[in-house]
Amino acid sequence: MKKQEEYSGVGSIENLRDIFLRQNAGKIFLVTGRKSFEMSGAEIIFKKLSREFEFIQYNDFTENPKYEELEKGIDLFRKSDCDIIVAIGGGSVIDTAKLINILSPQEQKPSVYITGREEVKIKGKHFTAIPTTSGAGSEATHFAVVYMNREKFSLAHEFILPDAVILDPELTFSLSTRITALSGIDAFSQAVESYWSVNSTDASKAFSSEAIKLITGNLQKAVNNPDSESRINMSAAANLAGKAINITKTTAPHAVSYTMTSHYGVPHGQAVSITLADFLVYNFNVTEKDITDKRGVSYVKNTFKDLLNLLGSKTVTEGREKIKQLIKDINLKTSLMDCGISSEEDIRFISENVNTERLGNNPRKLTKEELILILRNNL
Repeated sequence: MKKQEEYSGVGSIENLRDIFLRQNAGKIFLVTGRKSFEMSGAEIIFKKLSREFEFIQYNDFTENPKYEELEKGIDLFRKSDCDIIVAIGGGSVIDTAKLINILSPQEQKPSVYITGREEVKIKGKHFTAIPTTSGAGSEATHFAVVYMNREKFSLAHEFILPDAVILDPELTFSLSTRITALSGIDAFSQAVESYWSVNSTDASKAFSSEAIKLITGNLQKAVNNPDSESRINMSAAANLAGKAINITKTTAPHAVSYTMTSHYGVPHGQAVSITLADFLVYNFNVTEKDITDKRGVSYVKNTFKDLLNLLGSKTVTEGREKIKQLIKDINLKTSLMDCGISSEEDIRFISENVNTERLGNNPRKLTKEELILILRNNL
């Protein structure tokens, strides 16, 4: 995997002009959010840059981008004849830009690559990602999500990883309380899931453990009484969590969340957090019969011992409560019922529409019956 150019710290967005000059970029394809572009303060910066460079802006897509919106972006990008691409926004913005960049030069229609019928062969343009939230970590990963017919697809390829990343925490200073909470709990879920993933490595564990420490120490403050220090720390934590899942990918809580988002409209961060505490307990109780991690039960048990230590907990029950309390402290919901998922029919529907790829990364095998029990427990 290629090494990214990384610029971090307050004011690091000033490096953008140098990136453009080094790439001989006169015309730039700019993918942004609709509100976040102005709210983050990015619009002012790009207005200054527009004196020297030409920008073609694309923001005609929703949160959790749909295939039709992606096609529009690809069409515009192909017609625009831009030299490079820049994304500034949250995870959905960066994912959309990633997909526009990688799918535009391919020879066949985008859907065949998204569904895995064809492999990506041609690299896109130079791509810079600039997050304005502290959550998704999309700037650090080599995969991107899109929804086709309300089904979630994730395209992974080394060419998808952004060439350059600018982590300027100042762009997150104006985030609303709710977005801070939703994006922050997503980063927390990613870090925890990465830590217990069957694909974990020493490097991924180093990223995720640092992210967990930063999030447990700063998320509550960033949501309820933000200051520059908590914002800076959450920006770093989200990027570390992104680097961790770039190695491991996510596991059961994310796998279960996608249907909650696509069919019930539950925001992504909220959806992943609801089952996280119960999966901590479920995975902790792994046995020889249901283990999926080739490193064995004792390795996984030691991993959970270390994870509970990171959470400041002596027992798994205490760990479960710590996670639930963190979610409550940032004013998010801890039950499915509060998210509009209340019937046995809903639970069965979610259990039948789980992302099996992500389940394969979970350290303990998950049967449909066990999943139904976990979901019922969270009503």
